[in-house]
Amino acid sequence: MRFLLVLFAFVVNMEGQAAETLFGSSDAMACYQAATISPKFADDESCNDAIAAGNLTQSELAATYSNRGIIRASHGRIDKAIEDQNAAIRLVPQSAQAHVNRANAYSRAKRHQEALTDYDQAIALSSGALAPAYYNRSLTYKALGNNEAAQKDLQQAATLAPEAYKRTVDGP
Repeated sequence: MRFLLVLFAFVVNMEGQAAETLFGSSDAMACYQAATISPKFADDESCNDAIAAGNLTQSELAATYSNRGIIRASHGRIDKAIEDQNAAIRLVPQSAQAHVNRANAYSRAKRHQEALTDYDQAIALSSGALAPAYYNRSLTYKALGNNEAAQKDLQQAATLAPEAYKRTVDGP
């Protein structure tokens, strides 16, 4: 009999993606690890297998779609990444991480207004506690030329997660 332990935690990889930790099927776990450790060099096969198996809970399935979306975005498959994040959000609308991940995909596609909407939603869903949402929103504001808003968000990210973002505010 397979033992399932489900644990959701928030993990951020170097690109500010919000991979969702999940301990369930080995394929889902491999998908999570691929999205977290090195999505640029990973394939999405373990994610596809976990989704196709049909034995994940709704939350696990949402996390797996979200993690597959991170991998797909890292490979430049932005439309597919957005589809995966949409699926994750449909399954668990309150997932701040999936909103960050979809916003990141929108940002890569230069769909900045949609990205801002999702970053705002992620911040609201996390009660303002999600540093990567602030950091990534700062990058979007900067891309739009709104340096004042970008600096404010960058400072908030550094306040929430100084070990991750303080150097970006203070410089090297």
